[in-house]
Amino acid sequence: MIAPHLPRKSFGLWLLLAAALFGIASLAILEPFQDGVPRGGGDTATAVYSHSTLQTVIPYRAPRPGAGRLIVDVLDPDDKVLGQIDGHVTVNSGKGRWRESVKLAKSLSVDELVWHRLRHRFTYDGETAPTLEDTESISTILRMPVVRILGQQSYLSGGQAAVRVIVTDSKNEFIPGPSAVRIELPGPNPRVLFTGRLNSRGTTEAQFQMPPGLVGTFPLRYIADTPIGTAEFTEQVRLEDKVSVLLTTEKPIYQPGQSIHARALALDRANHAAAAARKLTFEVEDSRGNKVFKKATQTDKFGIASAEFDLADEVNLGTYHLRVRLGDDDSANTAELALNVERYVLPKFKVAVDFAGDGKPAKLFYRPGDHVTGTVRANYFFGKPVDRAEVSIKASGMDVAQFEAVSAQGKTDDEGAWRFDLKLPEYFAGRPLSHGTAAVLIEATVKDSAGHAETRGAP
Repeated sequence: MIAPHLPRKSFGLWLLLAAALFGIASLAILEPFQDGVPRGGGDTATAVYSHSTLQTVIPYRAPRPGAGRLIVDVLDPDDKVLGQIDGHVTVNSGKGRWRESVKLAKSLSVDELVWHRLRHRFTYDGETAPTLEDTESISTILRMPVVRILGQQSYLSGGQAAVRVIVTDSKNEFIPGPSAVRIELPGPNPRVLFTGRLNSRGTTEAQFQMPPGLVGTFPLRYIADTPIGTAEFTEQVRLEDKVSVLLTTEKPIYQPGQSIHARALALDRANHAAAAARKLTFEVEDSRGNKVFKKATQTDKFGIASAEFDLADEVNLGTYHLRVRLGDDDSANTAELALNVERYVLPKFKVAVDFAGDGKPAKLFYRPGDHVTGTVRANYFFGKPVDRAEVSIKASGMDVAQFEAVSAQGKTDDEGAWRFDLKLPEYFAGRPLSHGTAAVLIEATVKDSAGHAETRGAP
């Protein structure tokens, strides 16, 4: 806020007043706690439960100053007194607070305590009826620590992990005083992963290492020790194998009767070191889903394993799936590669697309709307030109999907050549990574008199 037209002295006083008000507001924010125990405020009682003792702050509004008897009871659901404070106190006129600690006759869990009630009665000396009395449910006044976690749901087995731990009370207010947090994997032999203190804002960044060799879903427990009690939070996390497998073959297409040479490289994702002496299983599944090959092996000291599979002369043609699994059969760490098994047919003739002509060099860059000219040439491998063959040519571009920009048809001459002239569209969608340019693919298909077709593309 800016106060205009104030004299310099008045403006300085105004700044001092604003600073004082800010200090008062800061005190008001910190006021509900003192030395880790709630102080209470307004007309609401507060309580903290620790070591079978209920520490309470009870506000009151006395009609007049004086001394009297104060009784504070903790009542169970059957109105049985489990703890009581009976003492002589002095009150001032108006608002005030009583700070009392009530020791319970038996230890209760927090889940049991919230069903109980807190009752207080104050009677002035010389009077028989209580002047001040009230009963409140402990569930509405009890302050408990609450743990909040900002972290992942999955981690690498044996890898580094980091989570943000935030601890506040049940009213989402800061808990002053020393607080600590512990993170562990529960079980028959609990593993403590992290111990540390919370900072002045009730939070910490916990960095720790997950145990190696554990794969699956496990509970991760967070335990916070604060001046107002202990809180626990458990969540399920997934520990994944930190080894990745790269599966390769020497080519993507095979013919019946050939051998498939597969190689797998296993690397640790945490430090990119070779995963040596790890069990690996190679499997091959044909195009109809039949498992035709399986080999169990292990990686060498360089993290490499290999396998060789011979295709029969008569096999199911189509797409084969080569898989490798690291570890046991139920392991989720796998890699897969698709291979085509087809009979290879040699091309009958060769097709070439030449953008040069009339003694000029080939032009490979154009503007939208320009004419793309060139020559399609087709020749058999023994040298004879493919004359009088049908030729179709098209230009394809890409925006959200591949589209055909322009096309043309013709026939080769006696020399097996056909000259084309394609007029490009007036607009193309440029690619930012290519500085606004757009790629166009020119594809020419030549079909000879025997009906055999060959296609050649050039960008």
